[in-house]
Amino acid sequence: MSLFQAKLAAVLSVVYAGMNAYQLTSGYEAVREKARLFSEIAAGEGASWRLRLVRALFYLAAPLLYLLTMIGAGLPGILLIAAGVKFWMSSFVGIRTEHRLLRGEDYTPGDHRLSRVDAALNLALAAAVVWQVLEVWM
Repeated sequence: MSLFQAKLAAVLSVVYAGMNAYQLTSGYEAVREKARLFSEIAAGEGASWRLRLVRALFYLAAPLLYLLTMIGAGLPGILLIAAGVKFWMSSFVGIRTEHRLLRGEDYTPGDHRLSRVDAALNLALAAAVVWQVLEVWM
């Protein structure tokens, strides 16, 4: 268990919460417009390698880094399992939505509701991590 990793887990939790608070409060039309722009950019020439890179970063590298800091901080196993499942579910939903957008389908109110539920669960996870870091290290 590392105090440095506990601090890093807490800092990453605050950043993670901030990103998800934005997603939770974003209006449907604003996100729909961003989804439309994503579709246009991703359909452009040479965009496939950039899309793969972004996917690797947001769906694999960032969650693994966050999970590794939680492991290093000595957080309870049940929280680590919940975090791993949560990251998998977020990746599944995100990639599913991306594929639909890349096929030319529109961002729907159902997509928006699902992304808001995902953001709320991410906020709960971030709060649980900070709480557990304080419990373990204080």
